Amino acid sequence: MMIVSKRNFWVGVFFLISVSLFGKKHHTVFLEAESFSSRGGWVIDQQSMDVMGSAYLLAHGLGRPVADAFATVTIPRKSRYYVWVRNRN
Repeated sequence: MMIVSKRNFWVGVFFLISVSLFGKKHHTVFLEAESFSSRGGWVIDQQSMDVMGSAYLLAHGLGRPVADAFATVTIPRKSRYYVWVRNRN
């Protein structure tokens, strides 16, 4: 019996949806916020891994805004892209 983690399951589902979306040939760009090159004022939070399937970024600003997290992405060609976001709330 093969055991698949929740995270790997949802990554697989996301990939299949992305690949088959509208039956058109297209590229997939996959980013995970916890792997961004700069997390700014955000921290990696693992307290809900059993629910989320993986860690996520959390702003621990104690009521104050924190610096933005960012990553540089190379988009392969001009086209229409769909952005999927997963968050805890």
